[in-house]
Amino acid sequence: MKKSFILGIDLGTSSLKATVLDVETGQIQAESADLSVSYPDSFSAEQDPRDWWNAFLVAMRRVKTRIGDLSQIKGIGLSGQMLGLTLLDDSGEAVRPCLIWCDQRSHAEVEELKENPGIEALLRYTSNTPLTGYWLPKIMWLRKHEPVSLTKTHKILLPKDYLRFKLTGEYMSEVSDASLTLVFDVAKRRWSQDIISIFDIDPELLPHVVESTEITGTVSAQVAEETGLVQGTPVVGGGGDQSSGGIGLGTIREGLVSCVLGTSGVVMAQTDEAKQDTLNRGLHSCCYSIPNTWFLMGCTLAAGGSYHWFHDALEEIRPGLTYDHLNQLAEDAPAGSGGLLYLPYLIGERTPHSDPNARGVFFGLNYQHRTDHMVRAVLEGVAFSQKESVEILRGFNITTEQMILAGGGARSALWCQIMADVVGMDVATTNIDDPASIGAGIIAAVGTKMFSSFEEACGKFIAFERSYHPQRENVERYEVLFSQYRHLYDVLKEPFRKIAKVQDT
Repeated sequence: MKKSFILGIDLGTSSLKATVLDVETGQIQAESADLSVSYPDSFSAEQDPRDWWNAFLVAMRRVKTRIGDLSQIKGIGLSGQMLGLTLLDDSGEAVRPCLIWCDQRSHAEVEELKENPGIEALLRYTSNTPLTGYWLPKIMWLRKHEPVSLTKTHKILLPKDYLRFKLTGEYMSEVSDASLTLVFDVAKRRWSQDIISIFDIDPELLPHVVESTEITGTVSAQVAEETGLVQGTPVVGGGGDQSSGGIGLGTIREGLVSCVLGTSGVVMAQTDEAKQDTLNRGLHSCCYSIPNTWFLMGCTLAAGGSYHWFHDALEEIRPGLTYDHLNQLAEDAPAGSGGLLYLPYLIGERTPHSDPNARGVFFGLNYQHRTDHMVRAVLEGVAFSQKESVEILRGFNITTEQMILAGGGARSALWCQIMADVVGMDVATTNIDDPASIGAGIIAAVGTKMFSSFEEACGKFIAFERSYHPQRENVERYEVLFSQYRHLYDVLKEPFRKIAKVQDT
């Protein structure tokens, strides 16, 4: 019997994931293709857009091997890493590598924006405060350091929308991904005419923006021949990875908070209007991929990235070391790691410290500490960083009843329990391995009318699996350590700035 599938694509930092959703059975099948990142210096992070398309082609070959006839795919939804500045010339080729989400080179331009037009004006125009990841400071940096790149540019796209262009030939985006460009009016869900005017941005450089559930084009004849997809297959708007990921975890009602521990760590919650953080704590205010809703999110730049870094460092002296080995070491250490604290600022930080100069720290080492304490301290330090975002959400009177945890961190029962103890609320995991690609598929399923609502679609594919409840003794211990964790940044802010200068020479 012929099947009906929806394809969800998530263009991540380390891999592209392609997830096939069976709309009849609710079965989920996934494939992926690896990606790499170039770090030209301690502030910069780039990817070649051509690698994204090649990864898509690899993933589609693997999907075809798994499901057979790709004509069974009835719609495609796109998700991807947010904030990336992708410059295309008039032939659709990349002018230069994409400045991706964690690129920090525009830190001086961020400081300029804080002065002119100022935080208050930027909040009024965009609902966000300036951060190095956003398009606007990156454009300002390019004007100073690579003006020729901008001269050659015909269109600016976000990463996932480069895939859309390759699939359909259309230069389009959708509201959730456009929200974090600092050129977009989040409250009004459209490009900010004030920003465009003040910074003399040619509006023709910007893609057309629609709601996430709208059909943005169809698979072209050339792509159909190249991939086996059917010409005319609708490609739906989709969402930035955090918007799609929220939907892919079922975070579609008040009281639920999602936390994805991938390379970065992102905490988000749905709101009924655009919120503005006047304290400049690196909080993101975005349009949600559900029409007429918004969300707030905080981001730790090196969450799972911290654990990955520590694993790789130890593996150099213990070849074959696995994450299961690391988790067992962390199990052997007491809650609180004997008073050892870890600050996960390996590539600067975003929330709540918008500071590209921040650096990673182990604090409180003594002769009693061993490797197991250090491993657990990394897990706890990342959890503390997520708690900082949760505390900001609570400050907006957002209800936080339950955290839905996903990403690599959710596969560790210990890390899940640490998260419950640190944030002080129930934590649940689901059957969803990659919420962003599944969320993109769900958005496409709703956009193509295969499901009548997000509630129906989420109910078809998402199931809760494990639950973790805060343990009172650990909660109290972590509250004490969290107060010290928060204090450390204030003490180290100036040394961070000085050491960053040394590292950049």
